[in-house]
Amino acid sequence: MTETKVRKTVTTKRLGNTDVYQEDVSASEEVEAEQFALAKVSQFLWFIGHLIATLLVLRFIFLILGANLTGIVRFIYNITNVLVIPFRGIFPNIREGVSYFDTAALLGIVMYYLIILLIDRLILLFSKSTEPME
Repeated sequence: MTETKVRKTVTTKRLGNTDVYQEDVSASEEVEAEQFALAKVSQFLWFIGHLIATLLVLRFIFLILGANLTGIVRFIYNITNVLVIPFRGIFPNIREGVSYFDTAALLGIVMYYLIILLIDRLILLFSKSTEPME
């Protein structure tokens, strides 16, 4: 359970014939270590998901535009080859000149996001809270 602590400080100062009251109010929430750890795991999973999706989007763009196999393009292809292997052959790929419509990369983006969403919901299921972690 999250506990909110409120601290109120009242200061009185005399300026001439007038008393000035100053109130400082601060609130802080303490989150249990378990909830904090689950939230961090969830954030890490989404970071990995966004990283994978970004790499696959770059792969798709490079292939559709017919990029030359140099430097960063070769690096992206080498990394993402492993990520698209499970999705190759499900849908036909279209090749027109140097352009290549990589359906495996698009399907990979959707599937990896769905997998991470399911894992994230499982984490939420095992947490004590019923609200999504942010």
